[in-house]
Amino acid sequence: MGRFRNTALAFAASAMAAGPALSQSVTITLAHEEPADAATSAAHMSAMVFKDIIETRSNGDMVVDIQAASAMGNQRERMELTQADIIQVNIAAIGGLAQFYPEINAIDLPFAFPDEIVADHVFDGPFGDMLAENIHAATDLRLLAVTAGDFYVFTNSTREVRSPADMEGLRVRTMSVPSHIAMMNALGAAATPVPWDELYSALETGVVDAQHNPIPIVAVGNLQEVQRYATVTNHLYGADWWMTSDLFLDSLTPEQTRIFTNAVEAARTAGRGAKMGLRATRFGTAFLEDAGLEVYAPTPEELAQFRDLAAPAVMDVLADEIGAGAVTLAEAMLEAVAAAEAEIYGAE
Repeated sequence: MGRFRNTALAFAASAMAAGPALSQSVTITLAHEEPADAATSAAHMSAMVFKDIIETRSNGDMVVDIQAASAMGNQRERMELTQADIIQVNIAAIGGLAQFYPEINAIDLPFAFPDEIVADHVFDGPFGDMLAENIHAATDLRLLAVTAGDFYVFTNSTREVRSPADMEGLRVRTMSVPSHIAMMNALGAAATPVPWDELYSALETGVVDAQHNPIPIVAVGNLQEVQRYATVTNHLYGADWWMTSDLFLDSLTPEQTRIFTNAVEAARTAGRGAKMGLRATRFGTAFLEDAGLEVYAPTPEELAQFRDLAAPAVMDVLADEIGAGAVTLAEAMLEAVAAAEAEIYGAE
């Protein structure tokens, strides 16, 4: 992100002005929750690209230890370890970040992003810089990049869902994110927070009937094995949030900072490409159909029914439970989306 690049360059300039820095070896622990398999996980692919650049360009003076599959704890635990500089890079989900920066719930305003290109443009631009500044002010954590985004689908084991009326009474697993909970409740379902590592079992045993995630994440968790129906709503844009701490950044020499910055930028590009490639070749709607799910794509009129119930409910919870800062962030995001669409597509 521009904000991170500016921070890194400012740090490097000040360090060089103070005199040459001593060379020191660095071990970077990078943690994420997906499998250690670059063929199926965009997060792990981006982590591998990051590791390759760090270790190659530092001649082995910088080493990356990738801890995949939640080996370093759940979302909250990994964020806490990142604050303490025990984890140097954490690939977080919005549910983990929301526990430390509640205003981030504004990003999950339903149907806010029309496509991945607009979303990437928004997060890479002035809005992303502002968001990084806000996160740092609230948490002392640095947002390095927003990468590997994909749109959510809704799956369940009970019945075909074509409109909000079909959601009535379904127990839907969500993350512990107020905006997700409000959205599902507004659609007539019963939102039920369940940790990721318990989700398969919860669906298998009927603790919950349904869930929502991007298709590649459905595949990572093998959730297609315990679901029968899928609805391609594309209601949320889920991305990976690369986080680090000032404690770690301030420990780097100028040359290490340069290498680290380069590796983050490359990992962002690789993660986004990997996500789109996985969807095109392995984890699109055909993956769900091949697994035996009935897949339905709502009409524009049906999607409008979902949006008209979900978006106001989320705006209400932002205002009532989180505060004016979340509402302001949501409004700024919608303005950034409109500006991105105008710049990219010439939209009015």
